[in-house]
Amino acid sequence: MKNKLASRSWCAVLLLVATPIAARAEGGCDSLMGLRLPDVRIVDAKAEPAPVPHCRASGVVGREIRFAIWLPQDWNGRFVMGGAGGFAGTVENQAMALGALQKGYATAGTDTGHQGTAIDGSWALGNLERIVNYGHVAVHRVTEVSKAIVRSHYGRDADKSFFAGCSNGGRQALMAAQRYPEDFDSIIAGAPANDLTGTIAGFVYVTQRMYPDPASLDKPILGGADRAALRKAIVAQCDRLDGIEDDVLHDPRACSFDPKKLACGASDNADGCLSAEELAAVEAIYGGAHSPAGRLSPGYPLGGEDKEGGWGMWLAGREGGAMAPGIPTAAYGFGLGFMRNFVYQDPSWSYAGYDFSTFERDLALVAASIDATNPDLSAFRERGGKLLVYHGWSDSALTALGSIDYVEAVYAKDPGAKEDVRLFLMPGVLHCAGGPGPDHVDFLAALEAWESGGPAPDELEAQFRQGGGGRKVCAYPKQLRFLGGDPRDPARFACEE
Repeated sequence: MKNKLASRSWCAVLLLVATPIAARAEGGCDSLMGLRLPDVRIVDAKAEPAPVPHCRASGVVGREIRFAIWLPQDWNGRFVMGGAGGFAGTVENQAMALGALQKGYATAGTDTGHQGTAIDGSWALGNLERIVNYGHVAVHRVTEVSKAIVRSHYGRDADKSFFAGCSNGGRQALMAAQRYPEDFDSIIAGAPANDLTGTIAGFVYVTQRMYPDPASLDKPILGGADRAALRKAIVAQCDRLDGIEDDVLHDPRACSFDPKKLACGASDNADGCLSAEELAAVEAIYGGAHSPAGRLSPGYPLGGEDKEGGWGMWLAGREGGAMAPGIPTAAYGFGLGFMRNFVYQDPSWSYAGYDFSTFERDLALVAASIDATNPDLSAFRERGGKLLVYHGWSDSALTALGSIDYVEAVYAKDPGAKEDVRLFLMPGVLHCAGGPGPDHVDFLAALEAWESGGPAPDELEAQFRQGGGGRKVCAYPKQLRFLGGDPRDPARFACEE
């Protein structure tokens, strides 16, 4: 591996930079309608002026894998496949949120092989082909088709091919690195749902304790006032541990807060204290799902308790009402949708009385197509592949502890992987973005610099969404240390072992 990496010398990088790689289309959008590819139908193609002049084409691969591709007029010579969140169901391209089209990338996205809403799993009922398409086949096939369209439109292959996705898109990213190592030269995986079956276990486990009666979904066990009291107590104990009082924990694992300190008295259950039922719900979130045989998923770090885009949306229920009719939380929607339609093929399946004793056995077949947990990235890395993983510490959808577990497993498999696989944990950031922490990083620029022969990044700069300024985010396992001064000046922070 070292020899292969060494061969990518700075001389080669300078030669690449000196060689013009930008290109313009050889033909117009209309010419794509006549493109003939095996098992592919192009259904439309049209020129669009914004956000930059480009050609947008859409089509279908196989029976029902829909896709779209955006082809900029001023092409930078590269291709990036964008991920899709949730249960997909509409053509989505998460690379667009990273400015891929404005940066000159040809870029594509897919609905993963079915139509529906992102939280609706009913499409999987009785349809193994759709499950496998969603698991990994759709992204792979659309990637191959998109590369052929790029070749036809610009008259040559892309110089480099990347993938960028978050959430389920992060799962797709890791799936590509593990199962299709030749598809992409380098990959961005944000908040990956790579252990999707473990995530489902956590969703159902929490839902059992937050809504113990499946027939009564109007009010969760843990209300908004109790979540606010919980967050207030955490902040009071731990916010200053990093030297800044700002509602952001640089590393939630450093906080030894025990929710039992908010336990109600024997006869008291007022807002602001936690009853036995409320404590059980809180501890299910922090502790993760368990079966009689042991742990099924890691818990969630401290951080998203009183955020409506955190526990409110994902785990406990929002003050403004349900996410959708009959769906009080995202955990409920995804958890039941998966168990009913992917696993048990029974739309009436209920979590009432479910003890998880057969969970791993019952989900084994689906897990083989859905989970992207293989730590062996040797085939991807031997081709020079780089993997940049990021995760918000306050993510209440997919626990950052899961990303740590996966990257640790990769490093344990091959310690040399630290040169090609980097994880960035983002303090105060919710699911993919949002929250009180700085959440904007130019991940595409970071990947380009690394992939083109630069050193593996030890730190990146993240900008605040509001109020200006930013901070550093550190490559795991380095820790962020505040040096004093302006807490919105990245130069006032250091990444240290």
